[in-house]
Amino acid sequence: MLKLLTAALEAYVETLKFKRRLFIYKLEDEIDSLAADGSPSAKLRLERLSKRLRFEVVRTLRSSNSNPEGE
Repeated sequence: MLKLLTAALEAYVETLKFKRRLFIYKLEDEIDSLAADGSPSAKLRLERLSKRLRFEVVRTLRSSNSNPEGE
């Protein structure tokens, strides 16, 4: 029973990691499309997305550094 619970929790953690990766990829894709636009509103949105992306990357790095096994 304990092995089943452990496997379920590991699968949940991997699902969360996958969702975080997808979120970051979507941010990067939107940044690329806004960079091609060049309008003032696109530049403002680009700045906001850049800050959000930096926050997510730093958060990801901190969480990976806090795990001594590197998972």
